[in-house]
Amino acid sequence: MFPDLTRARRSLRASPLVDERLSVLVVVGFGWFLLLGVRLTVPALFPSIRAEFAFSNTIAGSVYTILLSVAALLQLPGGVVADRVGGRSVLTLGFAAGLAGTTLLAVAPGVPVFLLGIVLFGVGTGVYGTPRVTVLSAVYPDRDGTAIGICSAAGNVGTTILPVVAGVLAAVVGWQYGFAFAVPLFAVGTLLAWRVVPPDAGKAEDTGSFLEDLPGLVAGLWNREVVLATAIMLVMFFVYQGLTAFLTTYLVTAKGLSTQLAATLFGVFFAGGVVAQVVGGNLGDRFGKRRTMALLLLASAATLFALPFVSGFATLVPAVLALSIQLGNWPIVFSYTVAALPDDGQASGLGLLRTFYLLVGSLGSTAVGVMADLNLFDEAFFALAALTLLAALFCLVLPVPAGKD
Repeated sequence: MFPDLTRARRSLRASPLVDERLSVLVVVGFGWFLLLGVRLTVPALFPSIRAEFAFSNTIAGSVYTILLSVAALLQLPGGVVADRVGGRSVLTLGFAAGLAGTTLLAVAPGVPVFLLGIVLFGVGTGVYGTPRVTVLSAVYPDRDGTAIGICSAAGNVGTTILPVVAGVLAAVVGWQYGFAFAVPLFAVGTLLAWRVVPPDAGKAEDTGSFLEDLPGLVAGLWNREVVLATAIMLVMFFVYQGLTAFLTTYLVTAKGLSTQLAATLFGVFFAGGVVAQVVGGNLGDRFGKRRTMALLLLASAATLFALPFVSGFATLVPAVLALSIQLGNWPIVFSYTVAALPDDGQASGLGLLRTFYLLVGSLGSTAVGVMADLNLFDEAFFALAALTLLAALFCLVLPVPAGKD
């Protein structure tokens, strides 16, 4: 269902653009750096935003759920449109929607404009997610795995750096500037995407009706391996969403840190995640995916359970760093899931699964927000720990995909 990239690859080999493919990688990675970084800036600035608009924790969590829900719903449509018009147009749209959303977040005089900015930014993140993979596969037919990995790493760097920058700006001049500094970056990215990305990169040579192919695609997903792997991804994204949406708020309200220090620790979490993902993927290849996932998730459950008992900045730094262990699970579960999917339509199948688990898992922030408003902030982390333990148990009963592990 996702594109047959043969024509795009042939045209790139014959085109001068093949000498400029590094520029394509830089621009596409830059977009993922901005979109993921600013997306995580929203919860990083929740303490200040809540004070400005008198949000409860429940409302703040619901706002973040809206952002992720919009992004989840548009991932597959973004890929389908890219099949038909090429990746350049959709990636440019992603940059432009990010630009519009960030601008509204920076200048919002009240809640309605702020929510519109949240929705537009969700649109940008959603439509960008799938075409970034197909475009890089077309531009780097011989090294697409490396190119996609670099782009993913750029997103992790964005989540490490941009919330910290935004936290500093919020403390010094106001939370609006935590979004405003990204506006010119999105403007530059929009122009570069249109100028640098080849028009037909990621465009399918022959596309049928998506609705006609959908029943067969869904039928191919109903096997034990895929269902259990999807359950793990759903539970862990619910945990991730609840944790990242309220970690800074928890550190400020429950642990007494300043907004700036809380945002810094938020960056520490994602910095640890960059290492955890590389190490986790390597361990999964060496010692087996199911066993490694189970051990990582058991360790993650322990760190979540321990956080309410930790206090003091010096102790919180290693505690927050330890929380990032859970991010090491994602490269392994993605690899396992792709191996378990039918060979025909793997990208489409993964796109559908991502839409499902992102949409349902996005409710994690709302759930934690409700518990926080009920003065159950510590208990919320205990609940996240219990869910992580459940995901670890799922890992223990995962079957081995035929001939793979």
